[in-house]
Amino acid sequence: MTIPLLEYPPSTQNQRVAGYEVSGDEQPKLYTTANLLSPSEMDELIRAAYGQIFHEQQILKSNRQTFLESQLRFGQITVRDFIRGLATSEPFWQRNYQTNNNYRFVQMCVQRILGRDVYSEREKL
Repeated sequence: MTIPLLEYPPSTQNQRVAGYEVSGDEQPKLYTTANLLSPSEMDELIRAAYGQIFHEQQILKSNRQTFLESQLRFGQITVRDFIRGLATSEPFWQRNYQTNNNYRFVQMCVQRILGRDVYSEREKL
């Protein structure tokens, strides 16, 4: 039995207003492959991606996706595709989906992938 989709208008809190704040050291660093020049910066990007998707407690050697890392290093995929690959990987599935209920999993995905909290309980549905 499938659960029917709820029809409701999505709400926004307009958190990404251009020019609202002057960025400084306290602002998060935006990673992109366009401005990376050295291998150490690429390593930093990869560590940051694992930290965002797998969280600090789940950064393990067994969770590494070496094929995706290699593709990212050689410019075959974008950072967005790398994040997508990590979020759809088997270790992420095992450590997050299989151990949590659906509502908690949705909340974790929104927090880790989109970088924000869910706006309301209806968004979890």
